[in-house]
Amino acid sequence: MAGIFEGMRWRGYPIGVTSAFGTSELLLGEFGGGEPGLLITAGLHGDEGPWGGWAIRKLLERIETADVRGFIRVAPMANPLAMQVDKRNAPVDQLDMNRVFPGNPAGSYSERVAHVLATEALKGIDYVIDLHGGGSWCVNDFVFEMEGGRELSISFPASFVVKREADSDSLSGYAQSLGLSVAAVELGGRSQFEETGAEKIAEGLLRALCKVGVVDESKAPPPIDPPLPVSGTSVLRPDSGGIFVPVLDASHIGTLAPKDTLLGRLLHPATFAPLEEFRAPFDQTALLLLRPFVAQLEAGAMTYVVSQPVND
Repeated sequence: MAGIFEGMRWRGYPIGVTSAFGTSELLLGEFGGGEPGLLITAGLHGDEGPWGGWAIRKLLERIETADVRGFIRVAPMANPLAMQVDKRNAPVDQLDMNRVFPGNPAGSYSERVAHVLATEALKGIDYVIDLHGGGSWCVNDFVFEMEGGRELSISFPASFVVKREADSDSLSGYAQSLGLSVAAVELGGRSQFEETGAEKIAEGLLRALCKVGVVDESKAPPPIDPPLPVSGTSVLRPDSGGIFVPVLDASHIGTLAPKDTLLGRLLHPATFAPLEEFRAPFDQTALLLLRPFVAQLEAGAMTYVVSQPVND
């Protein structure tokens, strides 16, 4: 079943930067023509790579032409150069693209891409879902709930939801300044559960599209319980560089760990002598992000993102 994928209208926006991979361009795809309109972006950070784009493809294959009521626009590879080198930021300017909105048509690479997203991708849009989840070095299992975007956020089968204000210079923040409803999704990443993660994102996307009337509501996946609310986030980082060895693997993402649970260790890069331990800091430590594989870390590298359930 090809769904609406074969009928997508694709348009490329050259960014004017040539790399070893050729001339970079931002691709936007669109289907439908009614109202409302919803934009899905993935890969604003290049090391979050193909997982969001994979989920978008799965989504487009599930929706039939007759089911579309509004229009869908997608940017499956929103930061082409960064994704090509599997880095968070593009190597030509090292800017965090999600902190330069609304961009600058005469600026650096990241600023020019942000400008295209802010002008062309958001044109005529009512809702925005920004897929970030996981990456080449981590797995995630949470969503951000921003003001006015709860129905979008709780559409996803995530374990946890974090209420937060969008940064004004992010895609979400800029979209909110235009009066749009937004959600930022942090699901998936590199592990043995990649296929499952992409399926969960695609399921959440379809449920959200049905909730807001872009797709016929009869096509919605079954209802789900909303994610568990947690209070903010804390990042665990090493004090020094070394070799990180996880204790908890990817199967533990999205779970609650008792206080002092050993999460992972940092070892000396030459002798492999123990340097540091990462332990659960709360009575009920919500595991929002973890590194599931052995890795070389520099001092201060993000290693875990944790939180704790909101008290009623």
